[in-house]
Amino acid sequence: MTLLVDGTVGTVAGRAAGQSTVRQRLDGLDVLRGAAVGAVLLGHSWPGVFQGAGIVGVIAFFVLSGYLITGVLLRDIERHRKVRYGLFYAHRAFRLLPALIAFLGVYAIVELTADVLGDRSKGIIGYTLLAGFGYLKDLPLPFDVSMAIGPLWTLAVEEQFYLVWPALLVVALRKNRQGRLVGWSAAVVIFLMTATVAGMLALAPHLHSLVYALPTTWGLGLIIGSAVRLYRVRVFRWFSRPRLRLAALPAAVLVLAALAFFPRANESPVFFFVGGPLAMAAAAVLVILAASRPLEMPAWTRPLQLLGTVSYAAYLWNYVIILWLNDGSTADLPPLVAVSAIMLTLLVAVISWHTVEKLGRLGRDRFDARYQAKAGSRP
Repeated sequence: MTLLVDGTVGTVAGRAAGQSTVRQRLDGLDVLRGAAVGAVLLGHSWPGVFQGAGIVGVIAFFVLSGYLITGVLLRDIERHRKVRYGLFYAHRAFRLLPALIAFLGVYAIVELTADVLGDRSKGIIGYTLLAGFGYLKDLPLPFDVSMAIGPLWTLAVEEQFYLVWPALLVVALRKNRQGRLVGWSAAVVIFLMTATVAGMLALAPHLHSLVYALPTTWGLGLIIGSAVRLYRVRVFRWFSRPRLRLAALPAAVLVLAALAFFPRANESPVFFFVGGPLAMAAAAVLVILAASRPLEMPAWTRPLQLLGTVSYAAYLWNYVIILWLNDGSTADLPPLVAVSAIMLTLLVAVISWHTVEKLGRLGRDRFDARYQAKAGSRP
């Protein structure tokens, strides 16, 4: 079976054979994950200093996620000429839900018993669980939810994107219109972002936090990451020259590091239209450099690799841990509280990886075995 991807004809068998020499998990992408979640931890812990660090880290996650998930979809399409939606969404559930259930379950128990954030008194615990499990935190809601799930808006953006992207990708590839898919998707997102930001500035400047979390504000990062994966043969070829790689790495790192100090990034239209796209471009460069280097990373990157491995739980837990340790506030954290929150976050993330997330991996493997057995028994 052949399929036209990136302007070249490839065979499933040939690709599969080529993949046997490539490591399944790229250390470079784990380093990027670790750096991204590290930026988020800095932004949460010292918001007065690292004002743009949180969103810079989130943008890197969006670009990386777009790249990886589009890769998953492409492999399915190449082998089966379709996306096996049941398998795709089951894998997403096994990956995301165990840690999310643990996080929201502990939140509910703590607030119902101790009411640390006052959520029980406000009567918003149920609404918070609804928004969290429903991946709704990025949307305007007719009810209040807890600050504890503030960071879940990014997960909501991703999951909403993956409700529509697989079907669009299948249609585009069948018609060899992946370029149009990327172009039109980017144009629609940019148009909607422009409309919402303009509406905010004209009608309600104080609603910057609402516009900041909308799926259209940062969805371009997911599209850019997807485009890199769709055209990776071409972009990998561009970055195959040693001199370009050597120059691109520090340039991308410097851009992201500088944007981490961008003042009031979550409120600034300048960041929405300039800083954000710059961060997406820099993150895309880092994804390309990491994904096109299927080799072990230097030993000094090992801490970032480990942090990248547990990045999901670290992202889930850090904000609420800060709130619980600092009387419901994230502003002006005492140094001891900030450092303690980071250390406790890492501890909880490691525990999560080896317990509930491990159960999710085991559940996925069993699900796959049954799925393959069922598929093999069909006439």
